[in-house]
Amino acid sequence: MSNANWPRIKDILDNALERWKLENGREPKMKASHEGDIGWETKEDLGASAPYGKRLIDTDKVGNGRAYETNLVKIFRGPIGGYRRMPSGGPYLSSDEIGEIAEWIDAGMPD
Repeated sequence: MSNANWPRIKDILDNALERWKLENGREPKMKASHEGDIGWETKEDLGASAPYGKRLIDTDKVGNGRAYETNLVKIFRGPIGGYRRMPSGGPYLSSDEIGEIAEWIDAGMPD
């Protein structure tokens, strides 16, 4: 059973965004850049995020060991379908951070 919970996952994502801002010296243009809804103020926001019309976390891949098939995990690991690895240009999440996100999804996205 995973120890990952929503506050930890939100912290990983928030810290990744802060590192990106520091490295790039500006606020990202997330909604404009991703052509669709993307956010993680709540886990429901993250679950509903669909940049470019593609769900980051398909519900059929939650809680059943298929987290590494989700677009969220895939895009943090490397480019997919013509889209760059995220966050764009880095700094990237560590393997451990990506693993925690995958564990959280595999555990059913617990609070």
